[in-house]
Order: sequence, then structure tokens, then C-alpha cells
Amino acid sequence: MTNVTLIALPREAVLASLGPAWPPTPDATIVRIDSAAGVTDGAVVIYETPGQPGVTWWLVDGVIPPQGAGPGGDTLAALIPGATTETAPEPVPDSPPTT
Repeated sequence: MTNVTLIALPREAVLASLGPAWPPTPDATIVRIDSAAGVTDGAVVIYETPGQPGVTWWLVDGVIPPQGAGPGGDTLAALIPGATTETAPEPVPDSPPTT
């Protein structure tokens, strides 16, 4: 049986840990956590045996971007109740282009 634990952390701390993995590159497969989980920023820990180490994924804005923790995408989403996969969108420009 796979266990999932969500840990809330400050968004800034998660971003500092993710480094270049945030924002995800356009067209990357991301995992979106169900908003009913109540955690939007922090960590998602996947483990088989309670009390034993598992694999930790960083979570930002309800999204797990690709990162070095292991296979993500559909494989990871299948382990997290209510999670879905999406394709990362093109980033929104900070300001409108000048003409």
C-alpha cells in the first residue's frame, strides 16, 4: 500500500529548494494536486511503510513540477488521490509587449 503525506511549507522556502525546476518548462508534464487536499505549497511524501523514508516531491501553487525525485507525470499522479497531470503552459509575460 502506498501512503501519501502532504506537508505545508512557506512558498518562498519551496521555491528556494526547487531552484531552476520552477517554473516548469513549457510543455513539461506537471502533476496538479486536488485543492481539497488543503496544501498548495510544501512537500508531498510518497512512502510504502509508515515510519520509513520515502520520496519527497516539492509542491508549489498546487503543482508538482518535474524534478530529480524520480519519475513524475502519470506515474506520480496515480499514487496521489485526486491528482491529475497537465502540460505546463507558456509563462505569462510580466508586462504586455510594447508596440
